[in-house]
Amino acid sequence: MKKFFIHIKILLLMLTFVAPNVTAAMPEQEEQNQKKEPQIFSDIEQTFSSGNISLISAYFPSQIYLSLSNGVNGFYSSNQAYYILQDFFQIYQPINFKFTQRSYSENGFATGIFTFENRNKKGTAQVFISVEFSGAKWKISLITIK
Repeated sequence: MKKFFIHIKILLLMLTFVAPNVTAAMPEQEEQNQKKEPQIFSDIEQTFSSGNISLISAYFPSQIYLSLSNGVNGFYSSNQAYYILQDFFQIYQPINFKFTQRSYSENGFATGIFTFENRNKKGTAQVFISVEFSGAKWKISLITIK
């Protein structure tokens, strides 16, 4: 019985040295995962800078809400949204896009300034995009360009 208590004491002593290192590493790992920006935001930025809808079309759910400065407003299928945005970028040809704010929690969002050319005139528009993490995938649920 005495050997049993000695083993327990040794085990507890070992845990006091090992456990702080393990618990200290876990929050650091979580913090690194939270700091790592999802690929979806990079793809959105590239799309709004180039007009290449293919970069974000994989993030479209079966229904996506669009509210665009050209009067398009409502829920559209992913295929419809692809062609609507493709037409939009042909009229409002992208020059530059820069995020002003991003949040990538489970229900995240991004806002930015879209610089474009339309009829040989330069213009800007405010962009708001709502994203959600569902089923181990990021999806764009809303795109507003005003």
